[in-house]
Amino acid sequence: MSRPRTLNWLDAPRDDTGVEMFDEASHTYRPYTELADAAGRIAGGLIARGVPRGAVVPLLCSTGPDLVAAFYGVQAAGCVVSVLAPPTRMSGEAARAHVRAVVTAVDAGAVVADAAHHDYAVDVLAGTGTGTGSGSGARVLLLEELAAAEAGRRDPVEQALVQFTSGSSGRPRGVRVSHAALDANTAAIRAWERAGRDDSWCSWLPMHHDMGLIGCLVVPVSGNNRLAVCRPETFLRHPLVYLTRFDAKRVERPATITATPAFGLKRIVDKVGHADLEGADLSRTRAVIVGAERIDPALVTRFTELMRPHGLDPHTLTPAYGLAESTLAVTGVPVEEEPRSVLVHRDELRVGAQVSLADGRTDRATVQVMSCGRALDGLTVRVVGEDGEPLPEGHVGELAVTGSSLADGYLTDGSAEGTAFAGGRLLTRDVAFELAGEFYVLGRLGDSVKVHARSLFAEDVELMLGRAGLDLSRVCVVLGEADGQPHAVAVLEGLDTRAAKVAEEVLAAACPGTRRHVAQVPRGAIPRTSSGKSRRRRLWQRLSQERALDAVSAAADSPA
Repeated sequence: MSRPRTLNWLDAPRDDTGVEMFDEASHTYRPYTELADAAGRIAGGLIARGVPRGAVVPLLCSTGPDLVAAFYGVQAAGCVVSVLAPPTRMSGEAARAHVRAVVTAVDAGAVVADAAHHDYAVDVLAGTGTGTGSGSGARVLLLEELAAAEAGRRDPVEQALVQFTSGSSGRPRGVRVSHAALDANTAAIRAWERAGRDDSWCSWLPMHHDMGLIGCLVVPVSGNNRLAVCRPETFLRHPLVYLTRFDAKRVERPATITATPAFGLKRIVDKVGHADLEGADLSRTRAVIVGAERIDPALVTRFTELMRPHGLDPHTLTPAYGLAESTLAVTGVPVEEEPRSVLVHRDELRVGAQVSLADGRTDRATVQVMSCGRALDGLTVRVVGEDGEPLPEGHVGELAVTGSSLADGYLTDGSAEGTAFAGGRLLTRDVAFELAGEFYVLGRLGDSVKVHARSLFAEDVELMLGRAGLDLSRVCVVLGEADGQPHAVAVLEGLDTRAAKVAEEVLAAACPGTRRHVAQVPRGAIPRTSSGKSRRRRLWQRLSQERALDAVSAAADSPA
């Protein structure tokens, strides 16, 4: 095959840009010339160690320049890369089991780990008879030793990477992404962002997750654009440290593009005030991509009101929709347009129904939904009904995607209830409606329940809990049917009785016709993906199997 475009930078790396790693007290910087050289030597090290062309090589590395070099080094060796989530202080057996599951799923003969994670990888894989280097299972290769080898290069195979879905609606599944799809989505994202030679990225997103890996590693690095990264823990502790990288008064080359889930915006508005930003100049920022979860228009307003006095144009905020099965991005609001939202009647939010716009302010009978923009170049997006056929504009249905960015499928066949590739298109299981060419995403089919012919979406209920003052990082709403009845459960992680009372009131308003429960659980009890999303389906299954719904407080509407 011809050389993939996303690898072209290895042949012509810039010496005036590179990757910076920063935290509260320090930073390191490596130019692209140095990273390209390191990638070539890592490729040579893999070839010398006998790692065959086309093999899938998992990476277990800290966020930063070394991971960038390793990612491209694996591909330069003609291998397929899969980035593993590095452990944190809170990681337990579930994280170790995930590493073993990935290594087994991709049939890895070798795992590359940096010095900080080498012993951890050996220890984790020892439980499966791997990691010993004895000839059985996967060898754990030390990144620093590979980088000391002579440079090497092999022609790429068609497959570029295996990225694992977040698992928020089920078990994580390995998605096979080709170089062609990676090239197409990268080009589409750069065209949508109007990215140029002088743009600079800043990111706190984990590099094992599709939004961080594709949107904030492959997109800037393949374009030789400057990239500043910090670990997620740094952002969570001190979001102001991250914001400083956009301040033209503080840094010589301020970042112009970033990406974050809506949770990141909330972290900023909760932790940063106008006094913290006094004198800041954020006017160089061109695009703040927001995706990965339902976006609350009220949160967008809070964020823009905080940032506008310091030079950030409201047009900068750019909602988007995507998923790993389409490499990353599917739709996005053009960077030169201010994001739109519409107010619709809540009773009409069911598959097949037509929505109508409501007048006035948001109340219990209406819901405000933020646009996720239009389909990106090379992709076609349709809203389809339960029969899989396209619905007219303004009708609620499932998003179906076709085009050049689609992955080649899963490593193994997935659940029939989940996102699926069928008939040349991707059936996302995400529910949305289209108005004037823009798509408004409501939530997942698997995270909803029908009550009196109306669909309730977990994301919608969570937004209402957030507006009522609850900390959404410690809340999860799950919906489902048990014993022939629809149930709505608000799971509160380490929150007090006052929060429980608020949750009861919100559920009563948002979920009429359901059996309603509020479960107070200790910190850490809500299962989450490696990117921090709540695993709703797993939580619902646990509550159902353990008969926990019988053990928590319940309420139901009285018969009329």
